[in-house]
Amino acid sequence: MNTITLAAVAVLIAAASGALGYGTGRSDGAASGQQQCDAETAKRARAEADQATTTRTKESIHADTITEAVDTYQAARAPAAADAAERVARAQRLQRTAEGRAAQYLAMSQAGDTERSRLASHAARLDASLADGRRVAEQLRATVVERDQQLRLLGDVIRADRALASYTNAQGDAPEP
Repeated sequence: MNTITLAAVAVLIAAASGALGYGTGRSDGAASGQQQCDAETAKRARAEADQATTTRTKESIHADTITEAVDTYQAARAPAAADAAERVARAQRLQRTAEGRAAQYLAMSQAGDTERSRLASHAARLDASLADGRRVAEQLRATVVERDQQLRLLGDVIRADRALASYTNAQGDAPEP
């Protein structure tokens, strides 16, 4: 073999080994890049899982708060309704008593002259009006108690919704109103 052939063979061997070294280095670099990409993907998946767990926890707390508010409302509603029914019944008993007194006043007025009759009629109307007013007042009181309970429930629901919304806004999921 001559010198030129030997030189050509040496160049070919050097080129082949260089290409082999380049390919090895390139595959190591690609593997490193893939590892970084996989690590970043795993990190994002963990962050999303943590965020989902935190969101579920906050939503669970919100649901518990709403349930507690409704339970409190329902617990207060029954005694208030019983109290209202008792007060209305008492007002109705007073009205029946007033009607009985009115009949008594009428009987008294028939025994005397016209003036006593007029006064007795007037007293009966006043007594009936007083009893009727008391019944209406008790019904209104019951309505006010019911509305107060509804407002407490609404306030509890609003506070729970605000707590959830402030958490959601702090996470950047929704714009603040």
